[in-house]
Amino acid sequence: MATGAQEVAATAVDNIDNLIVEILESDYADNEVSLGRILVGKQEMQVVLSVIAVREKFIFDDFEDLTDF
Repeated sequence: MATGAQEVAATAVDNIDNLIVEILESDYADNEVSLGRILVGKQEMQVVLSVIAVREKFIFDDFEDLTDF
């Protein structure tokens, strides 16, 4: 059984392509959408899907650099 957080995160699949299309068609630097809110204990949290097109704004990660051709 999925947790509420997993159910909210699963909606990212339905939103990711639209965010990317909007960036490409509108020349946005980034784009984001709220996927929903979850309650963890007494703490309310908002889950956000964000697509960033400006390399300098990327958060640090361990993924490979896709621009090394």
